[in-house]
This record gives sequence, C-alpha cells and structure tokens, in this order.
Amino acid sequence: MPKQSYIWNLNNPNSPEKTLDPNSPLCCLQFNLKNADVVCGGAYNGSLQFFDLRRGSSSGVIKPTETTLLEKSHHDPIYDIYWLATSKAGTQAVSVSTDGRLLWWDQRNLAAGPTDEIHMYESNPVPGQPTPKVIGCTSLEYNSEASPMKYLVGCENGGMMQANRRKDKIEINMRYGFEDGKHHGPVYALQRNPFQLKYFLSVGDWSAKIWSEELKQPIM
Repeated sequence: MPKQSYIWNLNNPNSPEKTLDPNSPLCCLQFNLKNADVVCGGAYNGSLQFFDLRRGSSSGVIKPTETTLLEKSHHDPIYDIYWLATSKAGTQAVSVSTDGRLLWWDQRNLAAGPTDEIHMYESNPVPGQPTPKVIGCTSLEYNSEASPMKYLVGCENGGMMQANRRKDKIEINMRYGFEDGKHHGPVYALQRNPFQLKYFLSVGDWSAKIWSEELKQPIM
C-alpha cells in the first residue's frame, strides 16, 4: 500500500507541492486551525502523526515530527480528526476509529497518551447488566459554533451518536437512527448546516439524510 500523502497548490495541479511520508498510510488529514504549517494525520496503524510543512528535504518530502505511541493509540485505522477550537494554544485534537473509541489529544504531551476517551456503546451501560456492544466509528463532525462540547460521530452500523464532553465527565446523550432511519452501511460523512447548526447531513448507503439533533429519526 502506498504510504505517501500530498499537499497541493491549485495553481499547479499537475504535481504536488509537498509530499508527506508517514510511518503508516494516512486515512485522514487536517490543517491546524491556528498554524497552517502544522498538519495532523490519522494513520492506518491507529497512530496520530504530526507534520511541520516548514521542515523537509530539498525534494519536498516531509517526515512526521511527532507520532503517538502505538500502544496508547487507536487499535484500528483513524478515519477522522478535528483540531479543537477551544484550545488556546491550538495543540488539542480529537480522533475517531473503527475500534469504537473517541480519543482526545494534546500535542504538547503525546507520550502520556490521550487526555480523555469514551467508548461508543450501542446503548448506555447499566450497572449489573452485560456491557453493551461497542460500535466502530467512521466519521466525525465538530463545530465549536454549535457547541464546543458536542461531538457528532458516524458509526459503522449506519447510525450516529452525539457525545458531550464536560470537565467532570463524557457521555453519549443522543443516538440517531438506532431505532429507525439509519443508513444501511457505515456513515462516511457528517456536516452541520453552517446557518442552522442544529441540523446536520449524513452520507452513507447511496443516500444523504438530513437530521435535527433534537430528533432520533431523519427529517428528510
């Protein structure tokens, strides 16, 4: 499998401007919100890899400046990443993977592993009852204007979950499509309406659906 990823200039579409050479092929990439020279990539081996576009060889090949430890990373490929707008230093990010976990990171202390995590359970765990099934995650939507604490997660089973991260705890406070209306395959893309933030769009099984975060079924 080819490992390289590319940074392009629209004025020169015939060849990439920079080549990223990670330790493992990348499944997703995001530019840092406060420093466009810093890029974070989610790798096939479950690690986060950070690149500084100001560094690299004369041929434009850039290797990771920092990588999360494999034993403290995701156990499956990382399919989506977002930098957090709430981070004053611009060093915090969140990632999702088909291992069913949502992990929060701080680039200043990657060796310590994730700063927070939550498992995406099919239903809320009940003390004394069998632990519900963990569902893999294939997409993520984070928009600080809607709420800096809310994270929309698209799942392998075609449904979606909304996680709420507060200072004292992280919890799943809504599941969409689990009872009716979910996609017949993984949710590959999620996006909030930029003008009406409580509505969001999901893309999956040859279809796109529009949802309101207040309702468990799609409205369109």
